[in-house]
Amino acid sequence: MCPQKHSVTNGPSVKLVSVHSKGDSPRNLGLVDDAFDPKRSDSYHLSIELSVRSISFCVLDTLGNKYLALHHESVTGEGITGAVNHLIQMLQTHELLRPSYKSTSLVLVDERFTTVPAPLYDKSKKHTFLDFNIHGGGASTHESTLFVDKLQGIEAYNVYALPNEVLGNLRAAFGNVRILHHTTCLIDTLLGLHKNQNRETCFLHIQEGLFSILFIDGNELKFCNNFLYNSKEDLAYYTLFVCEQLKLNPESVEMILLGERGKDSQEYRILYSYIRNLRFINRNPGFTYSYKMDEVPGHYHFNLFSLFDCVS
Repeated sequence: MCPQKHSVTNGPSVKLVSVHSKGDSPRNLGLVDDAFDPKRSDSYHLSIELSVRSISFCVLDTLGNKYLALHHESVTGEGITGAVNHLIQMLQTHELLRPSYKSTSLVLVDERFTTVPAPLYDKSKKHTFLDFNIHGGGASTHESTLFVDKLQGIEAYNVYALPNEVLGNLRAAFGNVRILHHTTCLIDTLLGLHKNQNRETCFLHIQEGLFSILFIDGNELKFCNNFLYNSKEDLAYYTLFVCEQLKLNPESVEMILLGERGKDSQEYRILYSYIRNLRFINRNPGFTYSYKMDEVPGHYHFNLFSLFDCVS
């Protein structure tokens, strides 16, 4: 079944208050297994996660199906163009970006997208679908290149955009990089991992300033949306608002967290005060991981580690 609600970019009106404290934001990190060998890069896959707030990438040994390296760092105040420019500058200096890899993929973290059920999708109207959903939320999509991801777990498409300049710079730097929207990766991975499970589950993918909510009932995706947030109160408000709209009881609904927030974060603490059945997702079991990855919680960078499955 196609989603019962399409994604939108403008949520309920709330007052946004900035709240920051030590331990809320993920630290910058660089983890490289001793087995990583640039001379074997023709059997490695490079996965990149790009947002206006952070840049992350990891290296998978496709022969051993094992992640060997992970890098994450925050970027601020640069927008998507600045983030891409920063990533391209790192090509000259970062040990993980210098080798020539077998293949490269990039997951774009962006709140602006729309999900269109397959029976309604018309390729000639893809600009109309996206413009309708992001009206007033940014530059015109006619100044951008539109992407359409065919979702694997449901009969639907994700439509989103990248500014032409940004896309040109990415293609020049990474060649035939495969690009997906972050909700495409989340939907396909979570539906795949939880198929044939006869229960209702909410997933919250929380990152800096942005989180995604997915509601899956058995094999069906019932809801997927992104929300910008500036405080823990925003996060709680939007989450409870979605529960109310979907008629989910916060006292009993199963809610699984993924992304770069832990039990010591303000986000977790406020969610737990309202939602009792709250737990973190485990690492994607489709891969093995270097012992170096033990330095970060298993639910961190879940989407980045899952990207290869979505493009292979």
